[in-house]
Amino acid sequence: MNATAGSTARSRAIVALILGYFVVVAYATVTNDPLALTVAAFGFGGIAIAVGAVLYQQAADPGPALLAAAGSLVAGGLLQFVAVLAASPIADGLASMLVFLGVGCYVVAVWSRST
Repeated sequence: MNATAGSTARSRAIVALILGYFVVVAYATVTNDPLALTVAAFGFGGIAIAVGAVLYQQAADPGPALLAAAGSLVAGGLLQFVAVLAASPIADGLASMLVFLGVGCYVVAVWSRST
């Protein structure tokens, strides 16, 4: 994966989103605030979509593992939005599984390129 000029700014923005997500999750956990829980769920979806899109855009030659990672993350993020809007625990679980699959595929992609 190659780095482009805008990748530093995008990476910092994603890190900021992830840190903000954890702050909201911590607040929601401590206070049991339903609005904060909803914001955290939307944040989870948004971060998954952003990371998936960045993975795809920054890859000079995406292999199958990286394409699977990007696709799984984007699909998981979109499904998370469906889960929140439809109040569907099944969609929520599937969204989490797709995001975990995306992270796993990313690990495989990085591992296979380093060997």
